[in-house]
Parts: sequence; structure tokens; C-alpha cells
Amino acid sequence: MRSKIRLDEISQESVDSVKESFNRLPKTNHLDGQYRLRRYSRVKINETYEFSYFKLPQQEFNQSKDYNKHQGGMSRTFEDIEDDVVRSVGMLEMCDKFLESGGFSADNEIEVHQMRIITSGEVARTQVSPEGIHQDGYDFIAIVGIDRYNISGGNALVYKTHGGKQIFDCPLQPKEMLMINDRQLWHNAGTIAKLDQDKQGYMDAFILTARNNNG
Repeated sequence: MRSKIRLDEISQESVDSVKESFNRLPKTNHLDGQYRLRRYSRVKINETYEFSYFKLPQQEFNQSKDYNKHQGGMSRTFEDIEDDVVRSVGMLEMCDKFLESGGFSADNEIEVHQMRIITSGEVARTQVSPEGIHQDGYDFIAIVGIDRYNISGGNALVYKTHGGKQIFDCPLQPKEMLMINDRQLWHNAGTIAKLDQDKQGYMDAFILTARNNNG
């Protein structure tokens, strides 16, 4: 049975296996594409080669306006996550923990977003979650902290109801993995601000989402 909310950790080895790849995330032409750099892939456990995941064919990403008031109803295309990242020990550990915590079968499809949110120039604060308080339309989601550089804020926020008080309010540190029942809880994220105004700041994270194969 899946938990409503769980805070876990992945290993430092897992973080190290994927951390450098965030430097190659591309900008996009989407509304948030200049400050939320992203790759996106769907993955499943590899039944031929044990202890690894593989990418499913690339497809557009689309959320209903019921869930995403900011960019819902728009088909968005992102570059695939790099092959070495999908085959990394980091992806293996994240996905294994995610499937177990969400009560999914081993062959359940997982949608993976690899994101860097940047704050630079004269912008005082950058939105991490322009959607505001929301659900994503899945059964279970996870946010995995990989790196924080020259920033404050960006707290992960979780609520029992859309208009209720936060039941979780904390910046995710590298290695921390926050898993949320998306059917029962709501989430958001605080803005980030630079500490040293002369340098760019950023926050790196993976977001994992899944629906139960059995509905």
C-alpha cells in the first residue's frame, strides 16, 4: 500500500553518476523554457539486462488544464534524457525506490523529468513551480534533489488540500527524495533567489511520475 508522503535518500554515488549531465540540459521555446531547462523520457525496467532501465519511444508531454493552469492543454516536446543517465546507478536507485514506495509493479512505466531551474541577471527571484499549488494527475510523484548552487529558497511544499496549510515545507538537499501520493495531496515549490548577485544560481532535480498499470 502506497504512503501519502515519504522522505527518503539516494546515495552519494547515485548523485555523482548524474550530476554533471545537468550542465548539458537545453533551453526550450516553451513558456518556462528559458529558466527551467529540461529533458524528459519515459522509462521501464529492462527485463533483458538486469539492474537497469531503458527508454520508451519519445512522445510529446501534455497535461490537462485541470491540473496545469500555466501550460495545460499544450503539447510540449523535450529532448530525451541522455542514454548514460538512463543507464546510471542514479536512475536505477531513484526508479527502484519510486516503484516500491508507490506500490507499483516492477514493469510500471515511469515518466522522468530532468530539470535545472536557474536564476540569473537582474531577476530577484525565479519561480520553481509557476503552476502554483497543484496536482499532476498521476498516482504518485517524486522530487529528487541533486544539487543547489548559490541559491536560497526553493522549498518543497506539500498540502492536504488546495487551500490548506503546508504539512511539509523544506528545501530538498542533494540526495533527498520526496515521494507524494498525487491523488490525495497537493504540492508546490517556493521561489529561489541568488545568494551572490554576481553569479548564476540554480537548483537541479529529477521529477518522477507514474500511473498504476492496473488503473
